[in-house]
Amino acid sequence: MTSYIFTFVGAAELARICATCRYLNALGSQAHLWRSLCARQWPEQFCSIEQLNRIRSNYAVMDDLFWKNYFVQKYLLDIQEGSLSWTQISLTQASSGGVKPTPRYAHTGTVLNDNIIYIGGMMTQKVRFNDLYAYDTTTGRFSQPKVRGILPNISKHTTREINGNFYIFGGYDGVSRRFELFRYNPESQEWLSPETQGCPPPPRSNHCSAVVGNKMYIFGGLQRHDEELIDSNDMYYLDTDTMTWMCPKMTGDIPPPRCGHKMTTINGKIYLFGGGNGEDWINRFNDIHIFDPQENHWVRPTTTGMVPDSTTFASLWTIGKFLFVFGGGRVSDRGTVSNDVYTFDTVTFHWTKQTLLGPAPSPRDDCTTNVVGDTVYLMHGYNAGPINEFWSIQMSSKLYRSIHAVEPPNRTLKQSNSPLLTMSPSLKKFGQKFLSFVQREPNRQ
Repeated sequence: MTSYIFTFVGAAELARICATCRYLNALGSQAHLWRSLCARQWPEQFCSIEQLNRIRSNYAVMDDLFWKNYFVQKYLLDIQEGSLSWTQISLTQASSGGVKPTPRYAHTGTVLNDNIIYIGGMMTQKVRFNDLYAYDTTTGRFSQPKVRGILPNISKHTTREINGNFYIFGGYDGVSRRFELFRYNPESQEWLSPETQGCPPPPRSNHCSAVVGNKMYIFGGLQRHDEELIDSNDMYYLDTDTMTWMCPKMTGDIPPPRCGHKMTTINGKIYLFGGGNGEDWINRFNDIHIFDPQENHWVRPTTTGMVPDSTTFASLWTIGKFLFVFGGGRVSDRGTVSNDVYTFDTVTFHWTKQTLLGPAPSPRDDCTTNVVGDTVYLMHGYNAGPINEFWSIQMSSKLYRSIHAVEPPNRTLKQSNSPLLTMSPSLKKFGQKFLSFVQREPNRQ
């Protein structure tokens, strides 16, 4: 009878009931109660029989707290303002001993514990970097480790961390060389070209990668055949336990050939977003594809909501069950880039344009985004020229607790007091014209 009565109360009242005692918390946390609240709060996302059957099928085995936590996260992101806020970080204050990353784009940022390791990148088509920077999120400081081995001038590559090792694949030096696999160990600070077996993927750039377990998956990208650049949609994975490359036979709705897209992993499945193909990006995509590595099967889900006005070289990250997209080339206005943030609900397949507190960074593409604790870090990027800015998105303590069930960690953010003084409008306009003149080669490499 008590459980039946709970079906008539709202979310706030049910949350207060759950906080009363262990007995009422157990009753008030039942999955059917919070699923029902989801359907009442977002009826358009829980209305069709097809949606409900898919949701029940995918999440039937989840414990009761899944639906309670999911409701809270979705409510905080969709309805309650202030759950996410922009802050610009001062690069000068974060740089000790003169260690400061130069303006760049098409680099990678990879998280290991409380540190983000930034590798390579480019300033123009023929000016690419062979450096490595570490940012300590607990102290808010950059350092530059002394690496054993030779780093190439590399950009438009991917980097993924597996068991403390970084696996770097692909990329281009801007002149003649395209790369295969490198491995970097942050503890020994050793950079090398490891031996592999199996069926390795051809060198490429502007591809994407994701990790499932101890496997790194590579999809698509730009390959050179003789003098021709070819957009691809092949998939390979590296089993890092055996250092063996495999090329799985894919089924389902395989994404068309593309480059400039991104992938991430949620609940053991790979989500692919965006990209484009063809001369001058004649085809641009702002679609979602989902890959099941257990079945080697692709699905292109039917989505609802406000589809992102973003496509090539957008940034991708996850918070809870939500996938976030920032920036990238616009679909609606070719030749321009975005600074909008969108969320994709991986439970309901619904897109939402996200509202964040505070002034947003300037429009851009090809920046890095990394989540450490309760903070998303955005480094540099491109808009008619390389950008020299470091930004963060701060989660509210409520949002962080709903995901991790603990208080957020202490982080040091050296906030910029003058976010509009990164570059004067006249100097920025001059720099953009100069770099546009220098960069005569297509940005697809």
